Amino acid sequence: ATMMNITSEYFVCFGFQCCTVPIKTNFLKDMSRKLSGWVDEDDYYDDYDEDYDDDEYCDDDEYYEKGGKVGKSEKEQERVTVSKHQSEKEQERVTVLKSKAPKHHQRAEKNVSASSLEKLVASTLALTPDIKDGAEISLKSYTPTLEEREAYENTSKLDLSVVILGHVDAGKSTLCGRLLEALHSLDARTHHKNARESKAAGKASFAYAWALDSLPEERARGVTIDVARTRVRLDENEDRWIQISDAPGHRDFVPSAIAGASSADVALLVIDGAIGAFEKGFSENGQTKEHAMMAKALGISKMIVVVNKLDSCAYDESRYEEVKSRVFDFLTNGNIGYDEKDVAVVPVSALEGSNIVSSNQFVQECAPWYAGNESLLDILKSSKASSKGQPAPLRMPVLEILTASGNASSHALGSCAFTGKIESGSISVRDKVFISPANVVATVKRIEKGLNQPVQFASVGAVVDVGLTGVESSSLQSGSVICHHSYSLRAAKVIEVDIKISDSLKRPILPGAKVVVHAHSAETEATVIELLSILDETTGEEVKRKPLFLPKGKYGKIVLSFQQSVCVEAYALSKTLGGVLLRSEGEAIAQGTIAKIKR
Repeated sequence: ATMMNITSEYFVCFGFQCCTVPIKTNFLKDMSRKLSGWVDEDDYYDDYDEDYDDDEYCDDDEYYEKGGKVGKSEKEQERVTVSKHQSEKEQERVTVLKSKAPKHHQRAEKNVSASSLEKLVASTLALTPDIKDGAEISLKSYTPTLEEREAYENTSKLDLSVVILGHVDAGKSTLCGRLLEALHSLDARTHHKNARESKAAGKASFAYAWALDSLPEERARGVTIDVARTRVRLDENEDRWIQISDAPGHRDFVPSAIAGASSADVALLVIDGAIGAFEKGFSENGQTKEHAMMAKALGISKMIVVVNKLDSCAYDESRYEEVKSRVFDFLTNGNIGYDEKDVAVVPVSALEGSNIVSSNQFVQECAPWYAGNESLLDILKSSKASSKGQPAPLRMPVLEILTASGNASSHALGSCAFTGKIESGSISVRDKVFISPANVVATVKRIEKGLNQPVQFASVGAVVDVGLTGVESSSLQSGSVICHHSYSLRAAKVIEVDIKISDSLKRPILPGAKVVVHAHSAETEATVIELLSILDETTGEEVKRKPLFLPKGKYGKIVLSFQQSVCVEAYALSKTLGGVLLRSEGEAIAQGTIAKIKR
């Protein structure tokens, strides 16, 4: 586009075939100016038309009505003069955009390849103004309510959201049933029924697992297929609630596991401590490592490693220390990136109920070497919700759509109801809220914390069921975000992401690569349209610009284009809405944080 002195023809190559294409000089000229970010749409059409090349302003409607010919009448000239003198505010905006443009876009490139139209498209996308600054300015003007300020100041009292992760058959569902029993939320009659039916089916050890594994297919196959969620009181004295999400461990159901982990503050990474079972789950073909990467990518702040099934090796201390050492090193020494203070390790036997509630009994009966340490329930009660930063407008990702047939409380909530976690702000009955990406406004009809337990107000960190009025149920979908009506969140199409590539990546990431992107509860396909740089893993500084590919184990900056618009924010504004996980061919290949929303 810079070779403006050539006026007639160019040789254009497509693969191994070449053809001669006549190109107008003005086309190259205006494309160069278009890519450099110095012209607007009107100047673009002015220069491209041979009959109107005096750079006078003309709006598009008038231009096309006159067939590309603009007269020089006095009246029209007057309109041109008025239009040419733009407002002072608009001039300032253009100046700011020019100053923000990268240097390599402010000058003409000396060697430009014209072998692919896709390169021109990618370049144009790269010039799209970053809207993060405007979003930050808008959020700074937000004034939180007194109730919101109190919630942000008393983070130790915020509700806790926990997800149970780990390789298939590690004992996750059984552990979940034991936790419900410890929190006095497992109905005795229901448990006896499950025990009787599981024994009749030849699966007596599944009695506690069936507390949440209620689908016929789950009970028949003996594996969790879908995410099961339940909310119970964690501390009766402080009215603190905990949501427990039992995520599937089989590799075929990883997307469901991601959906379960998207709202969690704490992850229980369940490890099968039996001889051979740990090694299988911790191998490259196991799910333990992928689940750990998934937890970090989705912003889970604390990891509790639960070494289960120690009864199979007579609670051997050396076996526990071996498993603990390998998993702890993997989580903290660069592979995943957790701080040591954010990782706890606890030995249990979910089948026997050992060290779930009381560590003293566990020490006396099973493991004297564990003296002076806490039980699993003690660790959970002392855990805090993820840091919420400064008070901000309502952001509430939709976790699950509630239907009359699938949820006992949804009848009172109405036909348009959902389960969501308040990541920032608060919500009250009769509030007006904005639903993105449907871009509609609704009214909050009812809020429930527990089953048929309505509340008038819910603050940051709470997982609640919400019923809406004034909107169709089709406006809600998994991945939607409920926002403050005056501080709405618009869905993004193109984002810039800082990523850490998995060490198990099979093939380097190339421009044009297709990936599946998971962000909070949203999932969509995307294309890597540009590799911006390779970053230093310690300082984050640029090491290499415009690499040809990104290999395994590297840090990089890329541009992603979503197939469908997704509700996300920059990581600096929201850790939950700003974290992403990239998967390809059924495996996690990278975790990342959103640096910019490009459009």
